[in-house]
Amino acid sequence: LYALGCFLFVPAAQIMTYGAFLACLGVIACGLSFLETSANTYSSLLGPIHSSTQRINFSQIFNSLGVISGVLIGQVMVFGENDPSHEQLLAMPAAAADAARHQMVGQVVGPYLIIGSVLVVLALVFVFIKFPSCKGTPSQQQQLPTESMGPTLKRLFAIPRFRLGILSQFLYVGAQVGVWSFTIRFVQLVQQGTSEHSATYWLLASLVIYAVGKTVATWLMNRLNPALLLGTFALAATALLLVAVFSSSMLAVYALILVSFCMAPCWPTNFGLVIKGMGKDTQTAGSIVVMSIIGGAVIPLVMGIISDMNGGNMQIAFIAPLVCFVYVAFYGFWCVRKGV
Repeated sequence: LYALGCFLFVPAAQIMTYGAFLACLGVIACGLSFLETSANTYSSLLGPIHSSTQRINFSQIFNSLGVISGVLIGQVMVFGENDPSHEQLLAMPAAAADAARHQMVGQVVGPYLIIGSVLVVLALVFVFIKFPSCKGTPSQQQQLPTESMGPTLKRLFAIPRFRLGILSQFLYVGAQVGVWSFTIRFVQLVQQGTSEHSATYWLLASLVIYAVGKTVATWLMNRLNPALLLGTFALAATALLLVAVFSSSMLAVYALILVSFCMAPCWPTNFGLVIKGMGKDTQTAGSIVVMSIIGGAVIPLVMGIISDMNGGNMQIAFIAPLVCFVYVAFYGFWCVRKGV
C-alpha cells in the first residue's frame, strides 16, 4: 500500500487536483498504519517482556532518521527557495502560472517514485527472508480457540492501563504533529522577517535533536523505569512549552526546539506500556494504539482554532500541546505508581 501510494503520484501529477494528491497520501497512510502496527508489535514480542519497551525505542531511532531524511529530500529535491509563492502565482499570466505549477508538481513525483521503488525491493526481501515467528507453530495456532473481536475489545478496555494509555497516545501524537506542523509559523512570528525557507532549518534542527533524544532515551532505558522516563520527559516538555508560549524573545524558539528532545521517547514508550503483558491480545492492542494517531488530526485543528480566536497568534496556540503533555506525564507517573 505504501509503495502503491507513492506510484499513484504519477497520475495525480497529470490530474493536478488537491483531491488526487490527498487520495495518494491516504493510500500511503494506510500502508504506514499496517507497517507501524506490525513492526512495533513484532519488536515488542521479539525477546523478553521486561525489555520490550527498550526494543521499541531502539527501533524508533531509525524512524527519526527517516523523518530527517524526508525534510532534507523536501528541501533539496522538492522545494526550492526560488519557487513562486501563492501570491506570486496569482500575479502571473495564466500560461506562466500553469507552467510554474506543473514544474513544482514535477519536482514532487521523482522522490516518490524513488521511495516506491525502494519499498518494492524491501517487500521482496521480506518475501524471501524468513523472520522468527512470535505466534508459535501453525499447529499450535490451530489449537487456540477462535474468538470474535467483541470479547477481545471488552477484555482490553476493562484494563485501566490500556484505556488511559490510548488517550495518552492520542494526545501525544496530536501534540507532536501540532508542534512540528507549526514550528515554521512560530519561528516567523517570534523572529520577524524570517522567510519560510529559512525557518525550515529550525524544523530540521528540531528533528535532529529528536533523533539525539531517541538515542539518549534508549540508553537510559537500561537504567531507569520506562514509565518514569516517559513521565519525566513529558514533564520537561511541559516546562519548555511554558517558556515557548510566554516568552517574547528567541528563548521561545530555543525552548520549542528542545521540546523535540523531550518528545523522543514518548511514542514508543507509551506504546510499550500499553501493550505490555497483553498476551494473546497484544496484536489487537497494538493496532488500537496505532489507531490513536488520529490525535494528529485533532490537536493541530484545535491549535488553529485557538490561533484564529487570538488574531492569528500562533504562539498562544501552543497551549494545546502543553495540556497534552501534562496528561502524558500523568500517565507515565501513574504507571510508575502501579508498578508497570
